[in-house]
Amino acid sequence: MFQRIYKVNGEDVNDFMVMQNAAYLSYSSKLVETFLFVNGFTKLKMNTLKVGIQKNNDQIIQHQQLFFTQDFSVKLEFKNIGFCAQKMNIAIHFYNEKQELCATVVREIYWFDYSSWQTVSPPKSIAKYFLQEDVFSRVG
Repeated sequence: MFQRIYKVNGEDVNDFMVMQNAAYLSYSSKLVETFLFVNGFTKLKMNTLKVGIQKNNDQIIQHQQLFFTQDFSVKLEFKNIGFCAQKMNIAIHFYNEKQELCATVVREIYWFDYSSWQTVSPPKSIAKYFLQEDVFSRVG
């Protein structure tokens, strides 16, 4: 699981000093981009591969509120890949300082090929960081 720690800023909150839904979505996007960057896929490299990410169908499930100046951690969890291997489901979990779950953003990610203008399977060099294949041992 990939994790980063942030602090709720002034632009993230509403008039009641509670973190807004738009901020949850922004931090979710930032976490996915950071995950790709850490694994060697900068925006320049993605442009060279002529592939990008399309986000779809974001769902926010809120359990508790995050407040102004509060530290929180964001964890990326890979859920599954679709039958056609083009759609990936991820969950981004937001935890407060006490590691209590505050919110979860469930997101579908599509990989988009800029040369053909179609959704495609993720390049194998990228997919290996999202997919963790099960290793089975021979029995008997």
